[in-house]
Amino acid sequence: MTASTVIRSRWFAMLLLLASTLAPLQPAHAEGPLAREVNGVTFDQFIQKTLEDYGVPGAVVVVASDEGTEFLKGYGVRRRGETAPVDGDTRFQLASMSKFIAATSVGALVDRGVVSWDAPVRTFSRDTVLAEPYATQNVTLRDFFAHRTGLPAYTDDLLPQLDYGPDELLHRARFQQFDHSFRSRWAYSNYGIFLGQYSASRVAGMSPPQLLSNMMLVPLGMTRSGPVQAELFKDDNRATAHNIDGSIMPYENVDKFSGAGAIVSTGRDIGRWMTMLLGQGTFDGKPILSKETVTEIFAASMVQGVGGPLNDPNDSSGLGCESYHFLRWRVIEKNGALNGMRTIVTLIPERRLGIAIFANKQVTVFPEAVRAEFLERVLAPSGQDLQRQIHEEQKGWFALLDVPKPPADAKPLARDLDAFTGLFVSPLYGSLAVIRNGETLAVKIGAHDFPGRLTHWSADSFLITFENPDIPPGLLTFAFKGGDPHATGFDGSKVPNAFTTDYGHFDRAE
Repeated sequence: MTASTVIRSRWFAMLLLLASTLAPLQPAHAEGPLAREVNGVTFDQFIQKTLEDYGVPGAVVVVASDEGTEFLKGYGVRRRGETAPVDGDTRFQLASMSKFIAATSVGALVDRGVVSWDAPVRTFSRDTVLAEPYATQNVTLRDFFAHRTGLPAYTDDLLPQLDYGPDELLHRARFQQFDHSFRSRWAYSNYGIFLGQYSASRVAGMSPPQLLSNMMLVPLGMTRSGPVQAELFKDDNRATAHNIDGSIMPYENVDKFSGAGAIVSTGRDIGRWMTMLLGQGTFDGKPILSKETVTEIFAASMVQGVGGPLNDPNDSSGLGCESYHFLRWRVIEKNGALNGMRTIVTLIPERRLGIAIFANKQVTVFPEAVRAEFLERVLAPSGQDLQRQIHEEQKGWFALLDVPKPPADAKPLARDLDAFTGLFVSPLYGSLAVIRNGETLAVKIGAHDFPGRLTHWSADSFLITFENPDIPPGLLTFAFKGGDPHATGFDGSKVPNAFTTDYGHFDRAE
């Protein structure tokens, strides 16, 4: 295996040494929790074996401290079937790990007095309007970044595919109906992260990508990182997205939601950002964030529920991240997933130590497996079989991709398919055309005809699905009024006990 490794001498000095000639890596004499054997393998050997066990084509692992990068190594290949290796400079899409970086970028504006975590956003962004007037008047950046606004969980992921600009996305937020009360519970929202980021960036006179670059990526010298997908294609050293079966997947573009998932980075670059956070905001002697802002980002702002590898009942949302306890230690973490990509970053502030893992396979739990092994080696054994538990959790990740099946008591279709065709409109999503293709129905959404398909569910209900598995399905139930042979509109709803969303109400436009 060809790989790149960076080693610093410290109490947990690592296994491998990168020769200046790029010769094959050889074990180096080292002492410490990552170098010693546990169950007959070193940490490096564990990573390699786990990569193979989960069928991951390639990955990068970086361990950082407040003093800098301690360990950096690529494993496997960028693209299955080819020999180009993953190394510390291979670009990956960070997916939702971007949220943590977005929070630190906004934190830099907080330090400058441009915005505040806890002042109502309306005091500096009058155009940020939500569906509930009370929420509009009181919502803060903390609410957006801690997922406690009242916006529905895991919805609106269709919006960034419809080519709306940031101002239009901000405007349409007022049409997204809440499904629970403001600040009543945690509900993960990509849209909410975008709204918080854009509300902050626009008052600073920056676009959302400019905020990420100017406040964080550039000051930290993250030269192979960028705020948009185009960063991937600046050279050939990029990780290819792979499906569960190892086939190649198209990259997912979420640039429109910016810091919710669009950042591209490398193991080497992300180590610099980790060092800054573990150093309480300082990097190479230069302040990037204040100690107080780092503390605020890490602080628990909303209880999420059970989480973390030991099922902490008080897993909590910070700002763009979460926190839980592993034995007696508090851990800060954020993971992410896009088509063919998985990421995770885990920090132990008390130990000023952290790890990040990027992998190029769809919904693999390889990052969680490596993270759990790391925690047990550098903190203490958990007393549980975490690897077995995480292996079992893989089934749940796969289940997220399952398309729901109609119920056993589904009612037959009683109308001709033409009755459901036509142009429908929603104030949130815009236009949706239902088109007949022989004995099936398809949809085209928005000005650029984003495609989807309709599958009969029961009676006048259909399941809408998309080629991109990250856009959840949803039920559409068509209404027929006053004897009209054509549907006058439809209402969205979720499928119980399935990863689906409610697409709301659409009226016929004709």
